[in-house]
Amino acid sequence: MASYENGVGVTSIYRFANGNLTDSNFNDSLVRLMKISSHEIGHMFGISHCLNANCVMNGTNSLTETDYHFARACSLCQMKLNSSIKYNNRKRLSELKIFFEKLHLNTELYLIQQDLKLLQ
Repeated sequence: MASYENGVGVTSIYRFANGNLTDSNFNDSLVRLMKISSHEIGHMFGISHCLNANCVMNGTNSLTETDYHFARACSLCQMKLNSSIKYNNRKRLSELKIFFEKLHLNTELYLIQQDLKLLQ
């Protein structure tokens, strides 16, 4: 749930594990949480739904759809976010790379590595 007017939101990792969070489903639940939270936070910064099917701002209607999407914004939505809040994208991607490595989130790690290569 989110209140865009107040700039706040809340979600729970518990629901992404069907009420049974375990060591074996923790990473899958964490990735779901990152995707949904990133989407809602994007709205809080004024980004609307995206037409890019792989963009986190595309939106989902089920956990199956959420699992299919990437945990990242497309380049256009990243530019929209950067126009709302200025940030160093290289630093952001480098810190995400470390986070994904630490948690062994290999799909997200691969995508971040590709993004970093594009910045070189």
